[in-house]
Amino acid sequence: MKAEQIVWWHGRFDDLGLRQLHDLLMLRQQIFIIEQNCIFPEIDGLDPLSFHVLGQIDGKVVAATRIVPAGIDPHHSAQGSDPAIGRVVAASALRGQGVGRAIMMQSIQACEKHFSGLGVFLNGQQHLERFYQGLGFITEGDPFDEDGIPHISMRRPAI
Repeated sequence: MKAEQIVWWHGRFDDLGLRQLHDLLMLRQQIFIIEQNCIFPEIDGLDPLSFHVLGQIDGKVVAATRIVPAGIDPHHSAQGSDPAIGRVVAASALRGQGVGRAIMMQSIQACEKHFSGLGVFLNGQQHLERFYQGLGFITEGDPFDEDGIPHISMRRPAI
């Protein structure tokens, strides 16, 4: 797999095909639960309310995020009036090829299109703080534990 083969898809949950949904859930399970050894409620009811950005190679989901509209996720009260990018994931076979940056740029562009005039919020893993800062996010507050992993709240101001 090579990053330059990725085809990007943006859409609402109800627009996902069954194969896309299967691949999305399988990728998130592989990375978040198995690889990161983190037991948490991956299927949390927010996907149907969210906008999704998928990267696909040969029709298979290899990178993804979801964008949760403001005020929907009670666990992220710091989100305020901004949409939140979450569940940022890329297949392990593509790491080191710029896929993380590409999926985030696609997600930021989707936020700018669908939530014009608003900033973008995220709770990122703390070890990725500099990566997110390089995309224009500003750290807010102190690190905190989320599902056994240190996280940090960040916001990208509206452009």
